[in-house]
Amino acid sequence: AMRLKVLNISFAVFFAFLVSCLYYLQIIKGPAYKEMGHRNSIRLLSINAPRGIIYDRRNIKIAENILSFGVFIVPQEVVELDSTLKRLSEILDCPESLLKRNYNRNYQAPFAPCEVKRNVSKKDAILIEELRLDMRGVIVKELPLRSYPYAHAFAHLAGYIGEINKSELSALRSYGYAMKDLIGKEGVERLADNVLRGKSGGMQIQVDNRGRQVKVLNLKRPVKGEDVYLTVDAGLQDFIWKAMGEKRGAAIFMDPHTGEILSLVSTPSYDPNESVASILYDSDAPLMNRALMGQYPPGSVFKILIGLAGLESGSITPQTNFVCNGRLAIGKAVFNCWNLDGHGAMDIRQAIAESCNVFFYNAGLILKAEKIYEYARRLGFGKKTGIELSGEKEGFVPTRAWKRMQVRERWFAGDTVNLSIGQGYLLVTPLQIVRLVAAIANGGELVQPHVLKRKGRASGSVRLRLDAKNIEILRDAMKGVVEEEDGTGARARSSVVSISGKTGTSQAGPGLDTHAWFTGFAPSEDPEVCFVIFLEHGGSGGDVSAMIARKAVEYWYRNRRPSSVVRHP
Repeated sequence: AMRLKVLNISFAVFFAFLVSCLYYLQIIKGPAYKEMGHRNSIRLLSINAPRGIIYDRRNIKIAENILSFGVFIVPQEVVELDSTLKRLSEILDCPESLLKRNYNRNYQAPFAPCEVKRNVSKKDAILIEELRLDMRGVIVKELPLRSYPYAHAFAHLAGYIGEINKSELSALRSYGYAMKDLIGKEGVERLADNVLRGKSGGMQIQVDNRGRQVKVLNLKRPVKGEDVYLTVDAGLQDFIWKAMGEKRGAAIFMDPHTGEILSLVSTPSYDPNESVASILYDSDAPLMNRALMGQYPPGSVFKILIGLAGLESGSITPQTNFVCNGRLAIGKAVFNCWNLDGHGAMDIRQAIAESCNVFFYNAGLILKAEKIYEYARRLGFGKKTGIELSGEKEGFVPTRAWKRMQVRERWFAGDTVNLSIGQGYLLVTPLQIVRLVAAIANGGELVQPHVLKRKGRASGSVRLRLDAKNIEILRDAMKGVVEEEDGTGARARSSVVSISGKTGTSQAGPGLDTHAWFTGFAPSEDPEVCFVIFLEHGGSGGDVSAMIARKAVEYWYRNRRPSSVVRHP
């Protein structure tokens, strides 16, 4: 019993001591500790990694970072949220409701700074810093803002960045992506995002009760993203963009030997420095990259392939003549030449130079649809070129079996006739056309187009094993298109540099203006560049398309540099 009594007394003494300690800490010293806690709160701040720069082939900046400011609120430190937001709305000249919506949307945790406004001017950022003592919990952070100096001209190539969405996050979380991350949405920004983005850092800091930094507890420095170098020439790109003006279409310049894209323009375009939300449903589809997403009938530019297929297969020879009297009758159907008076007797060279339909009607009928399909596939039609940019379309080359299955009709001779002049069910992209012309310009190699700079030849290039004599016939014919008096591409004739080409005018549908094509290479004797200019509903390919091509080729020729000076990172 004595032992139990001692134990009870000991417990009572210990309990009394514990109560007195708690009283001392909470009642006597509580306010002081509370003040100390206010005085020394901890903040976790993320530090954005500067995104890599995108350069053109001459080290001109296509996408860069400029300094911007963002306003954040630390939820656990703000005294009166509504009054703080009201004050900020007055300073920033921004609706209080928008700031509140941003706060609610971006809230993550009591200690995590919550963004309420980005792209704040330096003047407003300084003012908020000066008034911060009166707005507890408000902080201003430096934020890198992506800037595109060439705006519309490079939109489809450079692309743009935006906040990661839920579906993107679910696919990329395992690669270190998180909510609120900015990622490439289109173009090179998307293609090279994992290289450009770098690695974010962060720091843990101690701040006093006025939000002023006392000391840095932990620091993890961000790692800048790697720079990316393109094959594109910014000067040429900008020149062609301006030359295209208000027209809808696409223009591509490419090195026929390496597949390096020197320029890739799609119009209409958009400004990647602005929000793209307002143009998502624009009927002109400015977000669509027509150079590789647009699928159109090629019209007479496809005669290059028919001529090549005819010569290579032996269906026609350089001496083969067909007489054009302005039309060809097949049964009760009549197929006209664009020249209703007729061209008279034509060989392959003259037929390409003057774009005689009747010659190619006959050549196609001898070739037959199956052989046309075979050569079209060999030359890259009906499949993607393999360019790195996303969204590329395959185009379409029709067959007898396809028509029987899909249209539920047999293949008629008229279908072959239409196919022979690039009409009917055939669809191609401008990028496929420039690749075809490159194969003529380089002596028979199907190159893989690419926009990222790399050493050596593109891995996807294929040697086609074409007869050099046949290629020479086609090159000579394409020179005649521009140089000869009756050539359909005379408007591309230049006193600065020799240009070879092929015009094309393709049907766009009932009641619609025709599409206009002009494709070719330069200089004619020793090609260094190949190109295509395509205008939606642009009329005749020998008119505006040919003139734009001439101006662009002359610009390229005057400003070209030896490849040896191009920097290889």
